[in-house]
Amino acid sequence: MKKIFILLYVAFILYGCNNKLQVTSIQPSTVKLDQSAPEDTAIKSLIAPYKNVLDNEMNEVLIVSTAEATKGQPESSLGNLIADITLNESNKIMLSKKMPKADICMLNNGGLRTSLPEGNITLGKIFELMPFENEIVVLTLSGSKTKGLFKYIARANGMPLSGATLVIADEKPEQIIINGEPFDSTKTYRVATSDYLANGGDKMNFFSKPLDVSITHVKLRDAIVDYMRNENKNGKTLNPKKDGRTRNK
Repeated sequence: MKKIFILLYVAFILYGCNNKLQVTSIQPSTVKLDQSAPEDTAIKSLIAPYKNVLDNEMNEVLIVSTAEATKGQPESSLGNLIADITLNESNKIMLSKKMPKADICMLNNGGLRTSLPEGNITLGKIFELMPFENEIVVLTLSGSKTKGLFKYIARANGMPLSGATLVIADEKPEQIIINGEPFDSTKTYRVATSDYLANGGDKMNFFSKPLDVSITHVKLRDAIVDYMRNENKNGKTLNPKKDGRTRNK
């Protein structure tokens, strides 16, 4: 009897599972998610303690900037600033690991998500600028791969660049200077960038199969924050500017 009951129970469950429901009508409605929506005081009071802590952290002033840093091409004050900071911090990391320094830094315009204002630069603003969890890597490239990097920059009419200057003519690199020396296709070069780009992001295929990869395990955003905190501690300010490092002929 018990077995029969179990079989009947299983049969009932299976029948219920196979008894498919069908949609007979759809009634659309609109819910506005703006200031006109009523405030849920219970939820607001629940998250208030966490929001206060987060707001205090995000409002920390990291440093003061003497000018606004904005995006642009073929170079920009923002791109120059962030590429310079990344190269500087990458080489601190390389020094601590007793590894060769990076010669240049290349980033992408799309990775810089907002401008930086004149005046106080807060931690929250750096999270807006760099919301991703990308880490810094340093790649060793052959001369031909490095030339491919500059060809890419020329076709794109400029990318954030540090440690080098580039003159572009007809979307091609006409003159390349790295650390004060003309580009030499027989040499290898060390390039600091993000792991996203190093893995071929934004179709940067010239980064594929590098001669060496130095993984820092340091987030790009954290490196920028550390730089700004240290500069501020030493009484310095940010001075974003364009200096002609990437220009059209």
